[in-house]
Amino acid sequence: MDSIQKLVSDIEKVKKHYRAEHNNNYDGEKVCEQIADLFARTNRNLSSLAQSFADYWLDTYVRASMNIQDEPSDDNINRIAAMQAILDGKTEYTDILTTDDWHSLCDAVNAEAEDIPIETLNDLMALFLDKKAF
Repeated sequence: MDSIQKLVSDIEKVKKHYRAEHNNNYDGEKVCEQIADLFARTNRNLSSLAQSFADYWLDTYVRASMNIQDEPSDDNINRIAAMQAILDGKTEYTDILTTDDWHSLCDAVNAEAEDIPIETLNDLMALFLDKKAF
């Protein structure tokens, strides 16, 4: 199981546990906040960057959702999984991301650049260059 599959599995567990702990009173926004925290913890070696990616996901997709109580939607799970792929240095699973997403995520990397290990930064910049996100 790779980190993307593990993240998706862990997201399903977060949803299941939230329902169990709240007598089936589901709150999509709170669940997504827990998912964002999970994403940041999973990527603690890039903690501030991972938090920036998670905040972008929450603000751009979750909180803007017309059906926030039903979040995370399958598309939004795929979006945060795509962000995990980027942090892993992969382009697989990233087709769901828009040009605006790539530009915003590149901006986040640029803002956090001095705190990112140089090898990781080089890998990330190569991905963004490939996607013409500069």
